[in-house]
Amino acid sequence: MKNKMIPDYPIMYKMSFTKGRPIKFQFDDFLFSYVYSGEGTMCVSGINHPLSKGYGWILARNEHISFHTESSMQVVHIRISEEAVTEYLLRAASPAMTDAENNVENEDINVMTVTNHVLLQGLISGIEAGVDNNFRANQPLTYLKIQECINVLTYLRPGLHNWFSRMNSLQRINLKDFMECHYQDNLPLEQLAQASGRSLSTFRRDFLKVFGTTPGKWLLTKRLEEAYVLIKEKKIKPSEFLLDLGFESFSHFSRSFKAYFGIQPSILLKDCLLYTSPSPRD
Repeated sequence: MKNKMIPDYPIMYKMSFTKGRPIKFQFDDFLFSYVYSGEGTMCVSGINHPLSKGYGWILARNEHISFHTESSMQVVHIRISEEAVTEYLLRAASPAMTDAENNVENEDINVMTVTNHVLLQGLISGIEAGVDNNFRANQPLTYLKIQECINVLTYLRPGLHNWFSRMNSLQRINLKDFMECHYQDNLPLEQLAQASGRSLSTFRRDFLKVFGTTPGKWLLTKRLEEAYVLIKEKKIKPSEFLLDLGFESFSHFSRSFKAYFGIQPSILLKDCLLYTSPSPRD
């Protein structure tokens, strides 16, 4: 995840429910939950879902949820941030789906169930370890566990890929913040558009409104200006940052750099090194 300030809060929970009044809460992240033991009922948007041991589901962001049980029930949760889902959508191609999965994706749903599976059992064990070790959202290992969670869930439920994309589109990501975070990613516009929660046409239209230019021109300018800073101020060779900035080859970078700044990047670097080099001793 690139240069993103991450708040410090627990992202894995184990909650125990006993007979009594329904317990209500809401998260601003996606939420994967799994019934560890017991049985009860979950209510989302006025719809009741019967729960029993082994039942798993993913809840859309900002949904109100309540749990009720007539006996006792334990549920484990892992919060999946918008940023983590966006990173997944940027990296993963949409998997092939059955007709049944496609039909589900066309429904207006905010809860996706996941069938119990041996992979799910391993995932739950990892979440339990995260609870025991108080995994926080700003820890690198936590991010890896969240990506593992997404990969396992989308493997078990291929339709989740499109569901995540659709949920993002219902709560569109701020385009300026999104592009500032992902301009270095050398990805097709279609994939950037999907990860931002937009169709390609909507992405182009919104981009023009926000930045006053096309995505291609903005990306090239943004990358070239950062390259200029890396060469002039940090004295870094282009070969050391080309791929990280999203350039496919040195020739493409060199031509674009010369056209934009009027100087070859190699000459700029040479001039900077000469200017900062100490004078030779007599």
